[in-house]
Amino acid sequence: MTTQTTSNQDLLLALFKSKEGIESLGVTTYEGVMTFKELAEHFTVEANSDQLSEDQKKQRDVDAPRVNGLKKYWGTSPGTVFPNITLFANKIAVKETHTIAGKTMNTAVLEPNCETFICDGQGRTTFIQWLLNQEGTDEFNNHTISYKLIVTNTESLDTEKATKIIKQTFADYHVNQKSPSASISKYFNSNSVLTRVVNECLELSVNDKKIKPYIALQGKIKTGQLWTYQQFTTMLQKFLNITQASAEKEINTEDKYQGTVKLCKAFLSRVFDIMPLHELDDKSNHSNLIFSRAIFANALGYVGRSLFDEMLDNEKLSWDSIKQLNLPISDKEDPHWQKCNVTMKDGDSVKIIKGTDKRLAYLICRELRIYPCEELAA
Repeated sequence: MTTQTTSNQDLLLALFKSKEGIESLGVTTYEGVMTFKELAEHFTVEANSDQLSEDQKKQRDVDAPRVNGLKKYWGTSPGTVFPNITLFANKIAVKETHTIAGKTMNTAVLEPNCETFICDGQGRTTFIQWLLNQEGTDEFNNHTISYKLIVTNTESLDTEKATKIIKQTFADYHVNQKSPSASISKYFNSNSVLTRVVNECLELSVNDKKIKPYIALQGKIKTGQLWTYQQFTTMLQKFLNITQASAEKEINTEDKYQGTVKLCKAFLSRVFDIMPLHELDDKSNHSNLIFSRAIFANALGYVGRSLFDEMLDNEKLSWDSIKQLNLPISDKEDPHWQKCNVTMKDGDSVKIIKGTDKRLAYLICRELRIYPCEELAA
């Protein structure tokens, strides 16, 4: 079910006329910018399915996690930015037309009797409405958000034609949407202290070679690369025994940050020193390596934590203990791994057993004569 604008006042719009394929369906498209206050006062979010029959809905429900995520983002980011939203209206009144820089610009009015619908951006709208209802937030009234406006030129947005177009637009946006990989999302997120630690560690050089080229920042491993950024990050999380959230609380001063980076780099210097990285260049043999797998990265995180715990009690120990590793980490098919239940025979091939990172970490600790950390001993 659609609604009329939620204000009894006209909304003046400055619109650039766009040209998109959807116009072949008889609609008219525009692009514009409005303030938070205009969005909050003139548009409403479709009711959730506990209030509106599911067969009447044109959008998914707005759930608390999505809105809470925006609240957290707004409260923690030093520079927020929102993608544009997509609005539908059954009609607008175009008042003037101008040509600016070769583009057609219209001034138009969205009148109170017009029907509108938020096709994409309900979560952002809900958040903005919440934000402007808080005390002391008048300064955000004039913040802006860009939008795409699709005018159906129909009597109502509940007509069969309009309903079909709205639902299809939502589907086009989301059904085939591919989210960015966890690796690239985290790599770009400089607001996260954990990301800053990880990114600084990637600048480390071992044996005169920077380790960064060995990490697939985009999340897709190519010849010569060891782990994805996500796998590398997870290894350091297990080493530090922190989560994304706890890192913000624990690494909360410059001294703690520098200490964490120094600790991680000391650990990584030995890790990258022991691995036969030249074998990564052999594309035909990459699938047979153990040390390029996520379970090995996870295992090293646990091993590093175990060794660090021991170093705190024994000043004679150092990161050099890792150099004693003498396991067949380049050969997945070595019988040792089957004997230790890290791999298993599957017909003519050998497969790595999922979830064996702790078992592998325990084996490495035993090989290095390191007492396993609490998580491995459980």
